[in-house]
Amino acid sequence: MKVVVVEAHTSDFPAPFYLKQGEQVTIGKKDEEFPNWVFITTPSGEQGWAPVQYIDRSQKGSLGTLLQDYDNCEFNTTVGERLTVLFELNAWYRVVRKNQSVGWVPAHTVKVTR
Repeated sequence: MKVVVVEAHTSDFPAPFYLKQGEQVTIGKKDEEFPNWVFITTPSGEQGWAPVQYIDRSQKGSLGTLLQDYDNCEFNTTVGERLTVLFELNAWYRVVRKNQSVGWVPAHTVKVTR
């Protein structure tokens, strides 16, 4: 699906982290604006948001284990930018830019094009 940015977005996390399946994270608060996202801390101290669907929370306490590889690469976008959507998850799109870089954008900031 092709989309165009209708509302510019600036990431609050300009230095993304890249995690592998099986890595442990500490799980913090849930996001109030975007349900099903939780704030996590990596063993090296990096922090950011992750979808609850990617984390096994069967351990006791606030620890979780990644069920698949994950990165929190959130794009800064400009109005008029065109992107290709790979999938939607919890009101965010995983998208590809023309230069083939992959990241996340809030779904409400883009509109489907034909």
